[in-house]
Amino acid sequence: MKTWTIHEVADACAMTTGELSQWIARGQFRPSVTVQPGQRRRFDWRDLACLAVMNALRKHSLSINGMALIVSDLRDDLAGMNDISDISGRSFFCADWGKKQPCPTVGLVTETDLFAVLKRRPETVIIVDVAAVYRDAADAIPAMTAAGGAAQ
Repeated sequence: MKTWTIHEVADACAMTTGELSQWIARGQFRPSVTVQPGQRRRFDWRDLACLAVMNALRKHSLSINGMALIVSDLRDDLAGMNDISDISGRSFFCADWGKKQPCPTVGLVTETDLFAVLKRRPETVIIVDVAAVYRDAADAIPAMTAAGGAAQ
């Protein structure tokens, strides 16, 4: 499986390595692989997808804790998938129902399921095309790495 360094994923997702390291240390981002002391952290496609979604959510002025909760649910959805092609035709959404329902609804769903959510008229909804933001982030990683040069 292809993996990337913290520098590569941070650059690809328009964040600093310091931000990403702090999010990990605070439990706001949970990488796929736990590292031992002295070991370099590597990030897989699930990590890159989640970080790309976090970058997309930042544009909506969500707090880091809010983004962390949303991306944690995405991480759970991605856990059983083999690669990014498994999410083809699905979008990730977060719907806030206001006083009607105290907790937001989030999920990686098909277009049909997304329409069903929208018919219920949430107060606000954010929809992210995970495959598209992943592709944008992956395309931002230098070609040598993407071709298997420094990636492992």
